[in-house]
Amino acid sequence: MSEYVVIKKFTDKDDKHKYAVGDRYPFRGFAKKERLDELSSDKNKRGEPMIKVKEAKKSEPVEEKNTSEVKEERPRRSRR
Repeated sequence: MSEYVVIKKFTDKDDKHKYAVGDRYPFRGFAKKERLDELSSDKNKRGEPMIKVKEAKKSEPVEEKNTSEVKEERPRRSRR
């Protein structure tokens, strides 16, 4: 399921929660598809989108290390 982020501040009519720009929607649990469609379009009381699908962060490529080149960095204990 997609994650949504608030793009216009609003108070949710269903639970009276106040959302600020940048907040996750919904703040807990899950929302019905109909409510997500309503808030992400102009088919709501304010006539403008209030939320949008959160864009996935582009992950940077992970550099693989050759395990033979990795040095063990644990301190060695002296034996008595």
